[in-house]
Amino acid sequence: MGGEVRFVHAADLHLGAPFKGVAAEDERVRHALVEAPYRALVAIVELCVREQVDFLVVSGDLYNSAERPVRPQLALADAARTLDEAGIRMFVVHGNHDPASDARVLVGLPGNVHVFAHDRVERVTFERDGEVVCALYGRSFGKREVKENLAAGFAREGDDAIAIGVLHANVGGRRGYDDYAPCSLADLAAAGMDYWALGHVHEPGVVSETPLAVYAGAPQGLDPTQTGERGCYLVSVEPGHAEAAFVPLSGVVWDARSVDVSDLATLDAVEDRVLEACAEVSRTRGRPAIVRVTLTGRGEVHASLAGPEPHTTVLPRLRERAMEWEPWVWLDSLVDRTAPAVDLDSVRSGTDLSSDIVRIADELMASPDDARRLASELFQPLRAKLRQANLDLDPAADAVALVERARDLVLDLVLAEEGK
Repeated sequence: MGGEVRFVHAADLHLGAPFKGVAAEDERVRHALVEAPYRALVAIVELCVREQVDFLVVSGDLYNSAERPVRPQLALADAARTLDEAGIRMFVVHGNHDPASDARVLVGLPGNVHVFAHDRVERVTFERDGEVVCALYGRSFGKREVKENLAAGFAREGDDAIAIGVLHANVGGRRGYDDYAPCSLADLAAAGMDYWALGHVHEPGVVSETPLAVYAGAPQGLDPTQTGERGCYLVSVEPGHAEAAFVPLSGVVWDARSVDVSDLATLDAVEDRVLEACAEVSRTRGRPAIVRVTLTGRGEVHASLAGPEPHTTVLPRLRERAMEWEPWVWLDSLVDRTAPAVDLDSVRSGTDLSSDIVRIADELMASPDDARRLASELFQPLRAKLRQANLDLDPAADAVALVERARDLVLDLVLAEEGK
């Protein structure tokens, strides 16, 4: 058993996922978002065929839900058949979004697809010209909430020239993700794999060099928090050596930009500055993008941005212009985080109410724990209503920024009252 294997490692396709957190008022944007996960799957298959890889590995969450609607199942079956026609196999584990035991199978998959068992770590071999070239080890989720360490059950057999592990798991307790199939880097190393094809975390990246362990990430960002390039990995493994190269392929890119307007005095100048930032996104990403812009800085234009009218007037104008570009940019939101043009050091040294406000804010920002505690207490009465509105907000998560913003808003009111 020996030789090199080349394959594509993808994960977290989330076929059928609804896009959340974006006000897609333009039909082109809505259509692009609905189609984006399916186009990402097509792009993965095209990469496999173009590179003439041996197989495709998908590390969980092919579907966004256990219900598995008809269209996602048909899309996956079409992709598998295209791979089959090219002589490319497909190895799959199911994750927490599409656990194997809850499967609703409406569309059959061709014989080139192997779905790993959910009740044990399963070993399968890949052959080329009748010779075993490598072994793949994988285990699917049998239910949504898997709390056991699945990686602990992986162990390479002694005669494997190449061993590849396929797992949907939270390695190292990654924040922001459910702690399903929790394991450590030491667990991965103990299994003796040459390459770990990981899923669950949507940000692509290498988590270990030895052994090489990689999160493919979601091939298409699913909400405004999943910014930047998304795609899959082109992997080559030979005995004792593995390499993985990231390949961006998402059809729509999410981006977030902070735009400093401290040197500006008029709203038309703000529009120009924002359009410059959006144009840079269009130019550098080279594909349609959805952008959130935050205006920052202390300056004269802060007063002009105050109140709802500038926002409701400026945002539609910017959207119309940016959607004319190729590739287009949808400005999802324009958030004002500017501050009045005041000398904080001067205010801080005074003896009036404004000075007290700045000093109290200083104390809270110097002690993040106190800031988080205060934010939690203040927002506690609102938590139930936020949950009812399906708003997943945690003011304590960025309490220092919250204190800073509150300081600036109160200073606005106080200084205006004082005529400063």
